[in-house]
Amino acid sequence: MKAFNFAALAALAGSAAAQTFSACDPTKKDGCPADSALGTEHTWYFNETLDTAIWNMSTGSINYVDDGAEFTIEAAKESTLLQSNFYIFFGVVESWVKMAKGPGIVSSVVLESDDLDEIDWEWVGYNTSSVQTNFFGKGNDSTFDRGAFHNVANADTEFHNYTTYWDQYKLEWYIDNEIVRTLKFDDKGTLGGKNYPQTPCRVKVSNWPAGTKDAAKGTVEWAGGLVNYDDAPFTMTIQKVRIQDFHTGKEYTYGDKTGDWQSIKVADGNSTTLDELNKPPKKSLSEKWDDLGTGAHVGVYVGASAAGVLLIAGFMLWCLRQRRKGRLEYALDDARYTNERTDAQNFQNDWKQTEWRNSGYRQVS
Repeated sequence: MKAFNFAALAALAGSAAAQTFSACDPTKKDGCPADSALGTEHTWYFNETLDTAIWNMSTGSINYVDDGAEFTIEAAKESTLLQSNFYIFFGVVESWVKMAKGPGIVSSVVLESDDLDEIDWEWVGYNTSSVQTNFFGKGNDSTFDRGAFHNVANADTEFHNYTTYWDQYKLEWYIDNEIVRTLKFDDKGTLGGKNYPQTPCRVKVSNWPAGTKDAAKGTVEWAGGLVNYDDAPFTMTIQKVRIQDFHTGKEYTYGDKTGDWQSIKVADGNSTTLDELNKPPKKSLSEKWDDLGTGAHVGVYVGASAAGVLLIAGFMLWCLRQRRKGRLEYALDDARYTNERTDAQNFQNDWKQTEWRNSGYRQVS
């Protein structure tokens, strides 16, 4: 582990605290809801819309592109936070990430439990060749010797695989399948295991501004200074995430208020997330048609044929009616013309007779 000065490590702890919260801590309150389990292993590709029954966007929004999901900050007071609706009780989390670049901006992939156990990957935007790992137990940030920094080239322009392996005995961090750090249950900083993360955790992905005017001085220094929003947008991209839950079950509950992994109860059955993953995809129209039986196909064909015949017959009837209507109108017009011609001829004859009489019986030619 690399040595750090006190201020840097204090800021590191403060950064995690800024993103840490629990709606109901079972070690402090009664009646907290059970944690819905993942109970399986699955890979999510982030270049398509995520299932909102499995993931929820708590703040901000995602822009889906061919490379993956973009978590973007464009203006002051913006941040992004994606959380899984499921929990894992020990397991593996692999995430393929391109960090957001920019002083004051922090990208993170975090495992966090209801009683504030926490396992971190964090990228500080001013340093694009390093990533930080950290851990917390029960929200305890009273010591500042838990963080570590690891070299990784071109973290903002290339996807790298950042993997967390976590069980009741050890915690390991990998970059591109090479181990960079190991923490054992009773290593320094765990307080004999008390501060070792050991309760069911959900997965959180975030891009957030740590370098703000209202943030603690140590946090701003750790983040590399205040965010310059003239340089926006600041974008973190997630290509895909593979998550494996080491337990199979429906949900997890705390058996007491110790927060000890041995007190966690695993309920049998399929989790809601597993049921959602096993749902068949929506069928296309052609697939729905193929699912219909031969009788249904024949019925549809017959019905369509009958509808076609009726349509043709109706069209022919309309044509006949229009033709008859045309003939009648023609006949009426012809009769009208004949009557008008006769009337004109009669008028002319009457006029000639009148002229003849007025001229002393002289015929007018």
